[in-house]
Amino acid sequence: MLAPMPLLIFLTLAAVFAPGLPRDLPVAVVDLDGSTLSRQLVRMVDGASDVAVTQQVPSLSEARQALIARDVYAILMIPPEMERNLFLEQSPEIVIFSNSQFLASGGAAARSMGTSVLTLAAGVSLRLLESNGVGPDRAMDLITPIPVQQSPLFNPSLDYIQFLLSAIIPTVMQIFICAAAVLSFSRERHSPGGLSNFLQQSGSAAQGIAGKLLPYTVLGTLVLLLGDVLLFTFFGADFRGNVLVFFLNGLLFILACQMLGALIAMFATSATGALGMMAVIVAPAFGFAGVSFPRFGMSGFAQAWGSIIPLTPYLELRTDQTLRGAPLQYSAPTMLWLFALLIVFTTLLWIMLHMRARAVTAGGET
Repeated sequence: MLAPMPLLIFLTLAAVFAPGLPRDLPVAVVDLDGSTLSRQLVRMVDGASDVAVTQQVPSLSEARQALIARDVYAILMIPPEMERNLFLEQSPEIVIFSNSQFLASGGAAARSMGTSVLTLAAGVSLRLLESNGVGPDRAMDLITPIPVQQSPLFNPSLDYIQFLLSAIIPTVMQIFICAAAVLSFSRERHSPGGLSNFLQQSGSAAQGIAGKLLPYTVLGTLVLLLGDVLLFTFFGADFRGNVLVFFLNGLLFILACQMLGALIAMFATSATGALGMMAVIVAPAFGFAGVSFPRFGMSGFAQAWGSIIPLTPYLELRTDQTLRGAPLQYSAPTMLWLFALLIVFTTLLWIMLHMRARAVTAGGET
């Protein structure tokens, strides 16, 4: 659970996200104009690396059927007499439909086609101005009176390796680490006199917790490091932070996950119930971590749920140290948040161990 399966999943996910960027997403074109300019627009759309024009259909209803059947992710509809209206200095409406059910694919396809449309429109405007005697420099100023420069500070290439793969690897590890701790402590929890014998042989609850989880800690750390080495070397993901802070963040993450899993085992009435409870708590952690949807836009319940899951602060600091290269003072509060979770889970586990051991001893004496 801590070596073969996570590594197998890492390799599978790496193979899925290996291209990094989506390429040649299928789109449909409804060209109701059939002019030279509309055919040029279709060629520009098809020439973009993100999309590929796989269908040219005569009506919007046929294109809609292709979109519903998931044969295409977006539709470009060119209106009748587009070229004529453009040269009459009117504003024909080119419409882009995208499948928002597939948010990433549909959005990428629509964005790529929108860029091609804007490029064509700028070229037409430039030619019209020059044909009216406006100089090239003045024409460019008239097309873009207020130039806007967009510069993504982090992940400028919109690479899915940076965005998703680097976050999914710890998400998978959290599930396996918690499950291993659940099974380990469930053996003691549900065997006759197991907790009492466990504490007696360990000498103290702290020594027992450390002795039982230390091998899993070492193995989990090595697997997480191996996944990061694969990510930062083979896939060339960015790393702009402090190596020591990054490693310490990973170690705190593994310890917090272990304590959470062990604590869950103390509450559940069976090993199966403990695994089910663990799945309910940590399986949806990726959705609450703020990777694909910002945490400040979530409801209070979702923010509270995400705040008690170790993955949330871990991914926040991980992003700070890999993509943003944030100074330590900006990462310290997040690390303290993760450390506080570790202290809370450890304290509750220590209390539950003593309470369960006393209950078992009292029951045996009675």
